[in-house]
Amino acid sequence: MKPIFISLLTFALSAPILNGQGLVNFSAGAAAVTRISTNSFFGGPSTGLISGGMGSYYFALFVAPTFVTNLPPGAPVDPTLHGFTFTGNIGTNTASAGRFTGNPGTDAASVAGYAPGSSANFTIAGWSSNIGRTWAEAQAALNTGFPASGPGPVFWGNSQVATGVWLGGGIIPAGNIFGANPGQIPGFTLQMMIPEPSTLALCGPGLVAYLVFRARARRVRN
Repeated sequence: MKPIFISLLTFALSAPILNGQGLVNFSAGAAAVTRISTNSFFGGPSTGLISGGMGSYYFALFVAPTFVTNLPPGAPVDPTLHGFTFTGNIGTNTASAGRFTGNPGTDAASVAGYAPGSSANFTIAGWSSNIGRTWAEAQAALNTGFPASGPGPVFWGNSQVATGVWLGGGIIPAGNIFGANPGQIPGFTLQMMIPEPSTLALCGPGLVAYLVFRARARRVRN
């Protein structure tokens, strides 16, 4: 009985490694510091958490060997995601503000080419659903200047790089991409790329009124 148990245990440990399909926790929001935010203008500070029904925002998972960091630790990768490979995993926001998951059941996402017990670097790209639902659609929007394909503002963002994340499988637990520990991603902000059309419409009359007021004030001073 004992040799059979050892054989089964050996198989359980080696099978996922042979497959080269490690697992990582592709989710954010378990703690307040790992929530995803939005802002009200490009480059501005966070003004709130992502919210809305599932499918309001989408997130793509990218992987690279541990020697690829793209930019200094703590900085977002450049929009081209140079050095990183799309894993094929897409997540979406949950009903809880600021959160998303790549797998509603387990949060686990498989990463081809990286065996359980190995480590890798990860980064996330996120966008609003009016850009599209797939990475191909989001990439097309990135390459053409984010044309709005629906109502509401357009958001886009890249996370910093999570470094040295362990991949799980079998009895090996999956590593966490998001968290407050060194090397993990502590949440990030999706930048407003194109404001809502109604906001642009309000800006026009406001700017005209400001210029008229400024001209009148100048005449009074003269």
